[in-house]
Amino acid sequence: MTKLGKIEKPKISDFGESRRLFCIPLIPQLNQKDLNDNLKKSIKDFWVQVDAKIEDLKRIGTVSFVFVESVTKDGESGLDMTKQLSEECYRIVKEKIETGAKLVTVENEEIFNEFLDWSLCLSVIHRSQKVFNKVLELHKDARERRNKEIVSKIDLSLKKNDCGLLLMSDENRLQIQPKLSSDIQVFLIHPPAYNDFMRGFREFLQKQN
Repeated sequence: MTKLGKIEKPKISDFGESRRLFCIPLIPQLNQKDLNDNLKKSIKDFWVQVDAKIEDLKRIGTVSFVFVESVTKDGESGLDMTKQLSEECYRIVKEKIETGAKLVTVENEEIFNEFLDWSLCLSVIHRSQKVFNKVLELHKDARERRNKEIVSKIDLSLKKNDCGLLLMSDENRLQIQPKLSSDIQVFLIHPPAYNDFMRGFREFLQKQN
């Protein structure tokens, strides 16, 4: 695994026929009216720096496939779903499609909806530990099946020397990364502003509670 920006400038020839997966952490879309100036600035800086890293990726290879968590539809419907994640996510995906990349649906809609429902159930259980444990078991099962589906879709899409772009929260990316094929090289796009955002976001959540 490589963190982009921490390596010497690579060339396509440095990677042989390996498959490459560039990972952008999806950050929550927040109501700007609720944010302080520092958090607003970190969000803006994050996407500016992500754009710079994406541009730098061109020396490693051209992105042929785009994968976005939570998107369960193909084509224009899938692209429209990325707007629900964030306007910046939509913009990046749209730009890649316009330059020849294909948006690949990595979610199985039925499994994903099951995962969301069990997640919701977990959030409302407050009394019975027995009920909580049972729902937690079902939630874990749905999560594992979801992750297996995502890994399979990425593996089937990327051929030798292909590059893919994955937009996914870091928490979820950490779950699927160990399950990826060993010949897929993972590059993390973690610009400096990402840490600034996460620090500000944690403070924001604490104030909400």
